[in-house]
Amino acid sequence: MANEVTLTAAMRTNLLQLQSTQSGIDKKQQILSTGNKINSALDGPTSFFAAKGLTQRAGDLSSLKDAMGQSISTIKAADKGLTAIDSLIDQAKGLTTSALASLSDDAASVATRKALAAQFDTLKNQIDKLAGDSGYAGKNLIGGTGLRLESTSDSRASVNTITGLDNARVTNVSSTDTYSIRVKGDGSIEGNAQDISETQTAHGLTGLKLDGKMSTTAGSFSDVQIEVRGAKGKERSFIVTDGKESRTINYFDNSQSLSTSTVAATSGNPQTSKVTVGKGTVEAGDIFSITVEGETFSYTATSSDVAVGQNVQNHIATALKDSISNALANTTRLSGKDLASVSVDPNGGTVTLTGTTVAGNPREVTLTVNTTNALSKRISESFASGAVVSFTVDRLAMEDAVNAGNGVSTIQKNVDIQIQVTNQDGAQIARDGLNERGEGKLANGEQSFAFGSGTVRLRVDEKTIMQAATANCGANLVTKQVSNPNTSNDLTVQLNEKNTNSITVAAVDLTSGGQGLKIDGAQNDWMDRSDIEAAVAGLDYAKATVRSASQKLSTNLNVITTRETFTKEFSDVLTEGASKLTLADQNEEGASLLMLQTRQQLGTIALSLANQSQQSILRLF
Repeated sequence: MANEVTLTAAMRTNLLQLQSTQSGIDKKQQILSTGNKINSALDGPTSFFAAKGLTQRAGDLSSLKDAMGQSISTIKAADKGLTAIDSLIDQAKGLTTSALASLSDDAASVATRKALAAQFDTLKNQIDKLAGDSGYAGKNLIGGTGLRLESTSDSRASVNTITGLDNARVTNVSSTDTYSIRVKGDGSIEGNAQDISETQTAHGLTGLKLDGKMSTTAGSFSDVQIEVRGAKGKERSFIVTDGKESRTINYFDNSQSLSTSTVAATSGNPQTSKVTVGKGTVEAGDIFSITVEGETFSYTATSSDVAVGQNVQNHIATALKDSISNALANTTRLSGKDLASVSVDPNGGTVTLTGTTVAGNPREVTLTVNTTNALSKRISESFASGAVVSFTVDRLAMEDAVNAGNGVSTIQKNVDIQIQVTNQDGAQIARDGLNERGEGKLANGEQSFAFGSGTVRLRVDEKTIMQAATANCGANLVTKQVSNPNTSNDLTVQLNEKNTNSITVAAVDLTSGGQGLKIDGAQNDWMDRSDIEAAVAGLDYAKATVRSASQKLSTNLNVITTRETFTKEFSDVLTEGASKLTLADQNEEGASLLMLQTRQQLGTIALSLANQSQQSILRLF
């Protein structure tokens, strides 16, 4: 066309060469800036897609490695909880050792075991809380499998309707079962024979007896306590206690007395002597004596004498007068003596003795008086619980006893009431109010009956349990499965990018219950050796269970840790392989760029030379 510019062959050749060189420079600059010799499929489809496959797989493995790291943290969290639980089990084992060392029947040992049992339950509760707090990222490998067994609400209600029983339940349930509960007995009360013997010896008592029948509305399993205070020859206090009810009886106060006054004989007037019974406290058994002319007349006060509202002084004075008067009239004891007559002031409690007069000469009457504490006292006290405590105090034996009979003695109360629990296999456990303490003795408060399938627990109200025993009441307590096991806490770890290889860490139950460690709560406040030994056996099983769980966690942790290391290293291998296919040699590419730039400069010069040959035409004009 007329307006088109036509280049010479030399110029077109140089121009094409420059364009090619520029394209090469642009490519080298891209390689140097990205570091990759293959940046798109156009750069080399085979290498590009091979490298992309390797890179994608490396990325998938990197994501798996992160998931493995979280799984490892989940296992480590469970292991921390497991280690802490193991430590608590060791502490609980120490409590059982202390309890077994305090298996005496004295009050201090009983209180010690009760306190240790409470501490044991506290540790048991902490084990459950530790297991619950050991979760990580929504998974708890020691929190249980979801399986739960429990007594039915209807059966609990049926037992709780029995008078004297409440808070019935089953703990440490390991399998379903049906428990038949029965209350029996006539409620008769008796004292422990050895305790009675020791109490009599300690305080100089005879005929000590603890009997009666348990009240249906105020019954008590409490021990009876007898405390003696005072000193030899002085007032004594007997404090008899049954549960919260206490009675104090004061005896031997030495305040009883006889006093004498004499009006000497005068010419024509015989001697008169007065013996007055003092106003001090008089007790049944106190002895009052008057010795006249060598003959002693005594009277021992009776319970009717000291009854409320009675004039005890007048009773005693009258009795002494009657004894002396009878001797004057009917015996020879005062025959030939210088006593003529005896009389009593009916209101003043005074005996008057008048001497004889022989041939107009009044005779002198010799007179002495004496009082003595009772040699024995009979005590009988009835309590609202139905218990009756009775004994006779031997004053001389008491004063000869160690510490003059003072001190505190405890008599174990035995009551004919029994609670029987029988499971569906026929195994039976009973707690009996007639048993010795430490041998399954029924008591007030929570009582435990431990079977292989669970522990039946119920609270006994000592005040009203007699009603259930009289009616021979019974009911069934039933356990059943209330929730199914699940795998919600199981941890599944994917080990390759295709999910054809994985490992599952199954959750275990390290809670204290029957589906886990089988650590039952302290039974019966550890009053019985068998209850403490049951706790020891439970702790031994728990220890073995924790160790087994620890080994499983350790094995799984090692596997996952090894796979995590492998995945990281293998991902690096894949990344390295991809880099070999796409990465450029910076030195080589830099040298190539320099060469292309040189070639570009040479091409520009060549193009300039070709252009000069065209310009030479202008010189012709």
